[in-house]
Amino acid sequence: MRTFKWFQQNISKVLSGIFFLCMTTFLPAQDFGDLAFYDALKKFELRGKASVSNLTLKRDRAEMTFTGDFYFAAPANGRITGAVFIGSGTFRADAPPISYEKEFMRRFLNSESAESDFRTAVLRFSDDTPDIIGKDMDASAPAPSDAQKLASEFESRLLKETGANISARLLLSYANQESPGVFIAQFDKGKRGRFTFLVDMQARIPGSSFRINGGEKTLLFAYAPNAFDNDLWISTYSETDFALGQVSYSDEFDLVDPVHYRMEIDLRDARKVLQKGNLRTKMQIDFVSRADNLRAVSMLVNDGLSEFNNVRLNNAMRIKSAQYEGGEILFVQEDWESGLTFVLPKAVNKGEKFSVELALEGDFIDKQTTFPNCIYPRSNESWYPRHGYLRRSTFDLFFRHDKNDKVASVGNLVREGIWPDTKDDALTEYNLDWPVALVTFAAGKFTRHIEKRKLEFGEVDLEFYKHTGSNLKEDFVLAELGNALEYFGKYFGAYPYDVFRGAIHPFNFGQGFPTILLVPRADQANRSVFKFLAHETAHQWWGHIVLWRSHRDQWLSEGFAEYSGMLYTGLRYNMKAQRDQIKEARYSLPFPAKNDRGVGTVKYAEIGPLILGHRLSSRMTSGAYGIVYDKGALVLRMLHYLFSDPNTGSGQPFFDMMSDFVGQYRNKAATTEDFMRVAGEHFANSSIGKQFGMKDLDWFFRQWVFEAKLPSYRMEYKIESGDNGQAMLTGTLFQENAGEDWFMPVPVECKFGNQMGRITIYANGPQTDFKISLPMKPSSVELDPDLWILSEKTSTKKK
Repeated sequence: MRTFKWFQQNISKVLSGIFFLCMTTFLPAQDFGDLAFYDALKKFELRGKASVSNLTLKRDRAEMTFTGDFYFAAPANGRITGAVFIGSGTFRADAPPISYEKEFMRRFLNSESAESDFRTAVLRFSDDTPDIIGKDMDASAPAPSDAQKLASEFESRLLKETGANISARLLLSYANQESPGVFIAQFDKGKRGRFTFLVDMQARIPGSSFRINGGEKTLLFAYAPNAFDNDLWISTYSETDFALGQVSYSDEFDLVDPVHYRMEIDLRDARKVLQKGNLRTKMQIDFVSRADNLRAVSMLVNDGLSEFNNVRLNNAMRIKSAQYEGGEILFVQEDWESGLTFVLPKAVNKGEKFSVELALEGDFIDKQTTFPNCIYPRSNESWYPRHGYLRRSTFDLFFRHDKNDKVASVGNLVREGIWPDTKDDALTEYNLDWPVALVTFAAGKFTRHIEKRKLEFGEVDLEFYKHTGSNLKEDFVLAELGNALEYFGKYFGAYPYDVFRGAIHPFNFGQGFPTILLVPRADQANRSVFKFLAHETAHQWWGHIVLWRSHRDQWLSEGFAEYSGMLYTGLRYNMKAQRDQIKEARYSLPFPAKNDRGVGTVKYAEIGPLILGHRLSSRMTSGAYGIVYDKGALVLRMLHYLFSDPNTGSGQPFFDMMSDFVGQYRNKAATTEDFMRVAGEHFANSSIGKQFGMKDLDWFFRQWVFEAKLPSYRMEYKIESGDNGQAMLTGTLFQENAGEDWFMPVPVECKFGNQMGRITIYANGPQTDFKISLPMKPSSVELDPDLWILSEKTSTKKK
């Protein structure tokens, strides 16, 4: 559980309204492993009618009124699981009581309340909605064709637009006896057009289909066809969470821990791009149940594939079989779906271990032509089934492939040889005994270059898989892999693995996975290459050793890795290059964000706070996810300054804090609040913290992580002569475009001949007067010349 301390200032002291608790009444246990129940859910055949007048239905923060006719889904195993409404109605849902959420809604709707009329609605549910809307139902009344058409089109359309299989979600809810149940309703024929409201108290659809996994249970969204995406008008916690002032992260509702994968990856047809099923996998997944009476389990797969150009439809990994204890079990996966669900033949209780064998295949190999005869998955993360968000597992990976290929993957290379039942195929086996969140691979006509490197924390095997036609310098790549490990191991804690490898990557981006980097063209020793290699290497710490827990915490990975790359560039290239990278990170923040109509009016830096993660980007704010990288790095740089000793300039206290953070959350998932706690505890003992009696850094994170301001700093000063050659520096520090109570220590550099001294002025509110005694008259005075503090503009003026 976590509290709402970080946005309490934006919430009214008393939350009004009544939360309607959607309790589910279950019939005696039934065999959900029978396909008949799922087929009935999917068919959504209407039978039965109820006429209503001004009927009010409240679900979480939404209130709906209906006047007209409901037509109900024929009971499935005695349960009514949906309805279609035709008539007239109204919908209202206010933005959450958080300033940036209100701004998000205004961006799409020009209002802080989503209000609309409607003439049709399609509802699916596993809660007690039928008891409210169907009190006067005539079970024998037929449904008109237009109502049945709405029912028939609803799920297939939502599947394509979101990847969510609503019938599978209902199956999961009923089979696992969820309480409260799930509720989803889609409205149309009103002033807002077609839009969808979801209350998922187990946070499953928000996480699986929208990557919203910080505990949000309520979504209001509308599909934007030209963007091939959904506009999220509301994405927030439940009314109960707000009333209690605390929320459970989405991962607390995960059903299983996937402890170990034993996976066979068949690449023999990977080059046959016109053949269906060019990637085939078989696997045994060992689970531990996290719930009692567990019958159904959902898993993510294909979630990295886009709707654009029908990629998710045509190239998805399709499940072919599922087995439990040697017998076939029910599985469901529809076209366009970004997941799958299987049903166990008997209930499993919390803490029990069980295994499932799955087989999948799909046209999942990318058709890239940059490196002929090389094999890469279309999405490096979503080619195999996973449960939850970044749950850790151990892996045994067996690749079956052409004898002339080499395979690069994660972990220890166990063996390369011939596949046991034939002389025509090769076998490459990798093993990971330490749990990781994600694995991937690359294969093809590679040459493997190896170097053993003795580093301060131990010996590591360095490897680089180079395409035979590439000009990339393997010696340079191997050297920098080792140099970066040495550097980050010194400051963030020892690299924990035995091997570190890189593999050539044909795309215009790189990715870091545990023990392996996917490396695009990096054959020049320039500042961009140094930062890129260091950024991806730093992900071994920021993203693997320490995982981010939700989309709200991803800046702990990307922002930290970005700043790590800047630090490394300063060491390996020069400090001017590092300064240029800092300038580049600041450059775009003051500019208006682009949208699907051109250029908007909101600065990138003010779109939203860092904790919104990928939600920062939408069709209204194109490219804004880059804030997580750029601002995330600059926020960490400000912490670097705050921890530095003002007398010596030493930043060691900063690295001590970062190393402690790694130590406390090694092989765990950390939240922003976790980092706040560790940083705050260290800051209380820092030079600046002790000097001013600061016990934590809550003020800093509130301003820079949970708010979205881009202040400017302006200093006006004069120097007066003092006694005995001393001088007095007096003036005013202006802090503009910040809150009234915005507080920030800002460095001022004074030069005395060939020497330099740094003092700190504490900006508190719009302007702060200062008077500081200096040992002698300085030759120059400049506000923050090293760009420690993020600002739109920083200027110094002598009176």
